[in-house]
Amino acid sequence: MSDAQTITLGGQEFPVAPLTLGQLKQAGPAFTRIGIDTPEGMAAQTTIIYLAMHAADPKITSADVDAIVGVTFPELKAAVEKVAKLMGVEMRSLEPGEAQPVEPAASTTSTGSTSMAA
Repeated sequence: MSDAQTITLGGQEFPVAPLTLGQLKQAGPAFTRIGIDTPEGMAAQTTIIYLAMHAADPKITSADVDAIVGVTFPELKAAVEKVAKLMGVEMRSLEPGEAQPVEPAASTTSTGSTSMAA
């Protein structure tokens, strides 16, 4: 697939591709739950990664993604950011003194000092 790019998880390269409109409907809400401090936040990240990997290779299952061994938090963050860019989400660092985004009431937590804007 000409639009395919790769992400690195567990030291291995995996192809990812732009999402279909149907997959965007699943990924959009997942972005509001991203975090590393709750099971829901981690699940949101793996959902986003799964959707992009599945778009590149329809044989990939969510269980395949969950079974990747040796994934580091920096790899996970970079993978989610790459998928966000494929989705057209702008990634930018917060400027010094800029307020952190307000967290929704549903107890989600930011994964770092990066802000996402559609």
